[in-house]
Amino acid sequence: MSYYATTFCYGPKYTPILPFFLERLKETCKNSEIEIHDKCNVKLKHGFNYAWWDVVRLHNNMELLMKTGKPVVHVDIDLIIEKDIEPLVHLEYDLIISKEIGKDEAFPKECSKILGFGMCSGFYVIKKSALSFLLKIYNLMSNHTYQSYSDQVNMMNYIVQNKFMVRDEELVLDGIRYVNKIIEIDNIKICVLDFNIITRDPIINNGQFGNHINIDNVGGTTNFLEYYSEDIEKLPLTCRCGKTHLGDNKICEHIKLRTHKFA
Repeated sequence: MSYYATTFCYGPKYTPILPFFLERLKETCKNSEIEIHDKCNVKLKHGFNYAWWDVVRLHNNMELLMKTGKPVVHVDIDLIIEKDIEPLVHLEYDLIISKEIGKDEAFPKECSKILGFGMCSGFYVIKKSALSFLLKIYNLMSNHTYQSYSDQVNMMNYIVQNKFMVRDEELVLDGIRYVNKIIEIDNIKICVLDFNIITRDPIINNGQFGNHINIDNVGGTTNFLEYYSEDIEKLPLTCRCGKTHLGDNKICEHIKLRTHKFA
């Protein structure tokens, strides 16, 4: 075992996914030890306000990191692992995190406008060398410094409000060329993975290591579970387009990506 893989599972929307999540992780990531954070084992002074779970899971993951010294990988329970993530875990960076959908419009926009991209905390790898930085972020989250408990809101705000450098760096995995974003700040290096490595709202099969699917976008937990057993290209699109119950009335253009692939 060379790293820990963790997830946070809480509430009726997510609990039915856990057996599928565990089976896939055990089958695919054989060199990991899995820990499930299914109880709120941090005394929450802020109650159950939006993104309280981010505070709990970062606390638990840092505690595990300090206790074992081994890399800790957080994987959202609505992220379906498709390939062994070990090559990502051992990239030589202090913190590795997936990229948010939306480019320079990604949430939170005020930060992604500066960076040119957003960071998605649905998948992240933390290492002992990043602990000092992570403790700063954890304290910002706990204190609601940026009016949010969200880890990605606090991390992105901290980065853009302090001295940082960002550059592109190429990476080849399984014969596919990717371009990651490398952020240098506080004497650590953060690798923001190419969007096609961990894909948010996947449209096509593109050799990705994981598919991060918003459960509400696909009509709930039961529908989401189909993405474990069926080809994503045979299932409904996972984007928000045209889903009026999610506040989006746009005509979906993403279907063209699927038809173009087979043209």
